[in-house]
Amino acid sequence: MKRTMAALACAATAALIAPAVAVPAHAQTFAQAQARAGDPVSALRKQFVTGHGVRFASSGKLSVAGSAIKYTAKGAFAFGRAGVGASNVTQKVNYGALLGNSESMKGLNDPTRMIVIGRTGYISGGIYASLLPEGKTWLRVPNTSPDAVLQALGGFVNPTDWRNLKTVLASTKAKGAGGVVNGAKTTLYQGTITLKQLAQATPSLKRGIASLGGDAGKVVVNWKVWVGSDQLVRRVSTSTDIKMKVEKSSIVFTVTDTTAYTGWGTKVSVKAPPKAQVANMSDIDGTVPDVPGTINLGD
Repeated sequence: MKRTMAALACAATAALIAPAVAVPAHAQTFAQAQARAGDPVSALRKQFVTGHGVRFASSGKLSVAGSAIKYTAKGAFAFGRAGVGASNVTQKVNYGALLGNSESMKGLNDPTRMIVIGRTGYISGGIYASLLPEGKTWLRVPNTSPDAVLQALGGFVNPTDWRNLKTVLASTKAKGAGGVVNGAKTTLYQGTITLKQLAQATPSLKRGIASLGGDAGKVVVNWKVWVGSDQLVRRVSTSTDIKMKVEKSSIVFTVTDTTAYTGWGTKVSVKAPPKAQVANMSDIDGTVPDVPGTINLGD
């Protein structure tokens, strides 16, 4: 009997939406933002200066039933006074044998670029390229989080969200020398945290947990965070096993992710694509399938 899993990667992980954060009424200067802070959370909040941000490069894998989805992503987050306000990300996902010969999934392995400003996203490439009307190269996607890429494939630790970072570091079980990461001497924090604990800091995660069913809140995330002497995060690594019910069977997904952060405080500008090149959801040719769609896991 064939077993199928709808929206494999999307259901196995959940997007964490950064909450609004109150900041002092007086305006921060860039010099103040660069001032050394006493802990990673304070250091992060001092980075929330409009026009500046951080760059990142991520790689990961979602393994299931002897097959794997591998991905890479790189780009930049632009900060506002309350946190991440915009992002510009290019992502490439290799679904390997999981896609089978499905024509509807053609293009999923092609690179996808996403620009998000506020809560409005713009997607280009990948599976969307063949669906857009002639002359359009971007699809407008409403209600999108600018830091969603960190969580969409398993990066449950989000060092650009101070509430998330604070909750994660509170679960530290070991701390020691982390070596040099991208030229910075670091301290390595290690620990474990459940999805339920993370959801208490980032309520939007609750929706993703509910979609997993069962005791998903008890799922444990093993994490490592490398912090520089300036108390800014340089690298995050996570590993998570997620069990899901598929028909009458249980399947375990192993999700691993490593993300490096560079250029904290550098100038970052994110602009929307030209309006003439943007299509709305109602303009697309055909139906956008769930990503990554229904995947045949065999008999």
